[in-house]
Amino acid sequence: MSTFQKLALGSLAAIAFASTSSAALVYGGGTETGSRFNAGAGAIAYMNCFTAIDGTGAQTQLAVDSAIVGIRRLVAAGALTDVGIKIYAAEMTFDGTNYGRGANYEIYSSASLGAGTASVTQLVNTGAVSGVTLNLETVSNAGLGGWWIGVEFTGANAANTANGWRVTNAPTTGSSLNAFGAFNNAGSGVFQAFFAFGTPPGASPSRFMVDVNGTLVPTPGAIALLGLAGLVGRRRR
Repeated sequence: MSTFQKLALGSLAAIAFASTSSAALVYGGGTETGSRFNAGAGAIAYMNCFTAIDGTGAQTQLAVDSAIVGIRRLVAAGALTDVGIKIYAAEMTFDGTNYGRGANYEIYSSASLGAGTASVTQLVNTGAVSGVTLNLETVSNAGLGGWWIGVEFTGANAANTANGWRVTNAPTTGSSLNAFGAFNNAGSGVFQAFFAFGTPPGASPSRFMVDVNGTLVPTPGAIALLGLAGLVGRRRR
């Protein structure tokens, strides 16, 4: 379990990785560390996720197809401590200085992660997600589109630190800031970004284990404009 502090961050450095216009892994692949994080009962931790976009109106939204989060569970007194979980996909906002949370969608919920007698990093899979299309944050980092994936622990053992979102190193697909956001941290009732581990903040890995499969799509307005441009082109020919 790691302590964390508030952190101010700049922009992501330019990176090279493939973008996609069909269902594919758009973020994930970070290697596990030896740490985990539990935000506490009633709080939601959010990992910032970015994927490459082509900079046109054709890639301004992400249709979320599925997600997998890694929950580190430690045995206490010979058994795992059961806990419930909710997983969220949320739009990312940026006002030129601060990152925020926009529309927030619950994409998975389970009242129990189950029993066991050995410590494990349990992969929690949302299965197929339908009807969740996020507007990407495209202002803060040129060539990248950002969103959030959130985890909330629920039930009587929600705050038990034997269960925590696994901390990882940098992703191999997509990109992220080495930090995270939180809603209702310490009962604040608001969303805040960013927090990070280590001294100074960010000196230690501060990303969480998540893989996201999705499809980059244009906004409805962009679809209409693209269709009109094609129609005009055909008329000219």
